Amino acid sequence: MGNWSEELHNKIDEQLQGGREKDLRFFRIDEFKRNISRVDEFSNSCPACKKEQIDITKAVNNIAQAVNHVGKPRRNYDRLITRLSKHMQKEHGFYAPYYFTYLISFFGIIGGSVLGYLLMQLNADIKLELFLIGFAIGLLPTYIWGYLKDKKIRKEKRLM
Repeated sequence: MGNWSEELHNKIDEQLQGGREKDLRFFRIDEFKRNISRVDEFSNSCPACKKEQIDITKAVNNIAQAVNHVGKPRRNYDRLITRLSKHMQKEHGFYAPYYFTYLISFFGIIGGSVLGYLLMQLNADIKLELFLIGFAIGLLPTYIWGYLKDKKIRKEKRLM
């Protein structure tokens, strides 16, 4: 962790000292701190991270106001958090926990439902059972596939 990110972490802790734990979790302060460290780490090689350092510094200066009061600082902070998360995911390969499990399972549910519907149309006697079998055939392998991808991300310590 670089000097810039350590200073910002200390400034955040100082400004939010005595804040409610519930608010700190809701406003994703820990995720923001981790993203500050990542931006500091990648700022030498990534021009977008270098550019974000300016916005991060402004957000840290107003973080107490953003957390405690509704208004423009909070909206800007929310946008910054979202922008940083998307950038870290797309450019640097950091993902939210269970990202692939949910994403791939969703497509498995859709595919399994279509398969179940087609099976259901073939046999009129046991419609519901065939639909559920198709649903399960779609869901189970894709859930396992997503879990394995998430496990690989966890092993590489690339969690958001």
